[in-house]
Amino acid sequence: MPTKRDVEHTLENQDWEKLISLAKENRNILRQLMARIYVKDGLIFWRAVEALGVVTHALEQDEKNVAVEILRRYFWMLNDESGGTAWNSAEAIGSIIAHCPVTCGKFNWMLSGLLEDDSLRDGVLWGLGQMAQNAPHLVEPLDERIKPFLQSEEPLTRGLAAFIYMLMKPFQELIPLYRESGPKWKVSEDMDFSLKNDQSLLEFYQNEEVRTYHISDLWQASVISFWTKKVTIKDLETELTIASSAEGVCWLSLGSSETEEKELQTWVSRWFPGSFLIRRREPNSRAIQELKEYFAGTRHQFSIPIHSQGTPFQQKVWEELRRIPYGETRSYGELAVKLGNPQGQRAVGMANHCNPIGIIVPCHRVIGKNGSLTGYAGGVDIKQKLLELEGAWSF
Repeated sequence: MPTKRDVEHTLENQDWEKLISLAKENRNILRQLMARIYVKDGLIFWRAVEALGVVTHALEQDEKNVAVEILRRYFWMLNDESGGTAWNSAEAIGSIIAHCPVTCGKFNWMLSGLLEDDSLRDGVLWGLGQMAQNAPHLVEPLDERIKPFLQSEEPLTRGLAAFIYMLMKPFQELIPLYRESGPKWKVSEDMDFSLKNDQSLLEFYQNEEVRTYHISDLWQASVISFWTKKVTIKDLETELTIASSAEGVCWLSLGSSETEEKELQTWVSRWFPGSFLIRRREPNSRAIQELKEYFAGTRHQFSIPIHSQGTPFQQKVWEELRRIPYGETRSYGELAVKLGNPQGQRAVGMANHCNPIGIIVPCHRVIGKNGSLTGYAGGVDIKQKLLELEGAWSF
């Protein structure tokens, strides 16, 4: 049986695959994680909270009642009859619901009800923040319970509430819902001004680390929403990673999602500093539908807005790429001539390689002067299949 030290080591290394494997062999791992959460002592505590959600989700694939049973146990441990022994339960509950929204989403009201307990308040807000990233529809009806904490005297409480509001704003823009009192997740001009200028600092666990934020930065931060899915191009199966800002699609790549997500994180930190990269399908739904039609051969042009980020020269090259018609190709030399620099083939090639929005900005339609496919970020095999799909390549 894995020892306590074994579990600590997996948490230190964030080795979720190993932890899941251990848990499938011995359910005692869940008990060890729950016991580890009793002690709120920094980063490893938060890793244990995250791991509980990750492991529970994995186990739930084989046994659907696992997550619900754990949540019920936590809620029972909080009632007077049990003596209220579930230390840091709010964080654990929030992590499980965020990772298992389909089966555990019905507990969203119960979790928000714990906001009435001052000792649980910040843990509940942190949990609701995780839900706002993974399952915003579960947080959407809770605005009236969260809003009062925007005026809390405690920076952590105030900041966590501001964080949730920031995450919910783009969701509301996509699915606007109204009450008699007006749109949800809105605040007065005075409160908006106050939060925009609030320089109070707070720390909380986000993106795998305990990070420090100014409340003003949280309130005004932008969200980059990304999603991954498996796709088939002709007879080739691969993975697609797509990301959107509030303005439009800003990233689209093909290849291993694990590799692409890491590159996306690095790219976002450069071009959208201070923003939050959130796994969320909804802002990308329209683009995913158009791509589905493209892969089926029924769509030859895209109508979705894009938010291109690059140097001025790169932008010029990418604009020229979008002028290449479906089913046609151009050489690097031809593009260089179009851009007024016949000797700039190498520079054009580099800009082509750096294109962050594949397919929609069709860098795959650029080939070598002799007709060779040359390189492609997703792999030459993918490039070939895209050109075959468009009828621009045969062999």
